[in-house]
Amino acid sequence: MAHKFPHFVPVARQALSVLVGACDGWQRTFPASQVSDVVPELTSWERFLSTEPRSRRVMMTVQPLGLDTRCGGWVSALLVQVARWHVGTRGRRHNQPTDVWLAGLGRMGLDARQRVADDGVLTVAVTVPGGGFRVARLPLVDTSLTSEAVAALLESRAPCSLSEARRDGLHPQVVVDAAGHGDSAWTSHLLTTSAWLGARVERTTGSLELAFDHLVMDGTAMMEVSRAIASALPRGPHGGDGGEWLTGPDDPSPLLRVELPEQLDFRNLACAVLGALGRSQGGLLRTDNPTMLVPVLPDAPLSVPRPWRRIRIAVIPSLTRDGPVTPARVSQLLEHTRTEGGVLEDIFSTLYSPSLPWWMPSLTTHGFAYTPGLRQVASALCGNALLSKITLEVEDEAALERHAPIHFNTMRPLPAVGGGVALCVTEVLCVTRKGVRKRFFGAIAGSGPFTARERLIAFRTELEREFPPRVRSVTRPSP
Repeated sequence: MAHKFPHFVPVARQALSVLVGACDGWQRTFPASQVSDVVPELTSWERFLSTEPRSRRVMMTVQPLGLDTRCGGWVSALLVQVARWHVGTRGRRHNQPTDVWLAGLGRMGLDARQRVADDGVLTVAVTVPGGGFRVARLPLVDTSLTSEAVAALLESRAPCSLSEARRDGLHPQVVVDAAGHGDSAWTSHLLTTSAWLGARVERTTGSLELAFDHLVMDGTAMMEVSRAIASALPRGPHGGDGGEWLTGPDDPSPLLRVELPEQLDFRNLACAVLGALGRSQGGLLRTDNPTMLVPVLPDAPLSVPRPWRRIRIAVIPSLTRDGPVTPARVSQLLEHTRTEGGVLEDIFSTLYSPSLPWWMPSLTTHGFAYTPGLRQVASALCGNALLSKITLEVEDEAALERHAPIHFNTMRPLPAVGGGVALCVTEVLCVTRKGVRKRFFGAIAGSGPFTARERLIAFRTELEREFPPRVRSVTRPSP
């Protein structure tokens, strides 16, 4: 503990050590009899996600496309694309099946994913004006997966409540908020209790907003289905909105656009985020050494291509034994996480043991967060910042220039540890004879007090000040 967390005060290290030991003893004494009915074995990341509420597991994409929603055809076109993607990618991803729905408090075992009774259909729900949903089972056969067929099927279903749908054995996997009952991708996604994908079009901006349950899929799958959906939807005559706020004015958790220089590498970006957070946090954080969580695609399992593997989480501290974290240290931590599992792997695998009640780790984290002297533990495990990057490759520079903006954001820092910021970057690149060309689509979101728009702008201002010296350090010629 002293080696992994040198900045912890002794009581915090001792408390974490005792907690891990107690959980390990419980796991040995009462081994789990049922972990998951969906996957052979849960990764530590999936164990963690299974203990989090659905509102915490949501990640989203925003595509400012200026969609035309005057006719209702966009709903059926969207559902067709989701269904085709759902069928076409079965078995490709590690531990990320979509033949599932999400259960809440009454589930058996740790895994909230429940296998569907019939994998030949996709259960969808569409909101209707005045309240309620049209709930339907879409047959996953080519003849049924047309916009006309889906629209007719939905129209044949009478509006009902979710409780009525559940009594009929219907658990929606996809929800489309066509009637605008939610004021954000988050709230639209959470209109149902079982869906792993929620969709809406923001009325002010015309942006396509898609929300996903992180337990069901990671970022690569999210990005793939988002692009597939966008390719089939009708565009308005004026295109997308180029404003700095990517979400609508009523969104309680807004997304702020940020421009990144093409020459900035990921290691320097990580250091820039931590430096900017330290200067812009205004005394809101409950620790003097904020940590940042970074998703990493691991080296295993070899049987699954790297983009489809379940992620691991690297923890990057602001301060190390030798001072502020450096790009070289960031590289070491990312590589260690990729190959060995990272500093939290053994702690996570013990604290989030399937033999423990699924609600216990979250309760413990909140207890530590509100206890003076132990807040360091919760802050280190949960982080006050998150940095994520997803890379898309296109064939040439022309495709790079015309690539439509696609922004994403994922789980934000826990409000109980003071909240924080999440910077998520879509990197679009192509390989040319002169090297690699890139475009970045960055988005900043916050949690806790950092959801305030002025806080996000303050963080972005400090972040942009970090770029010039770090870009120069990247592009300086070798001696």
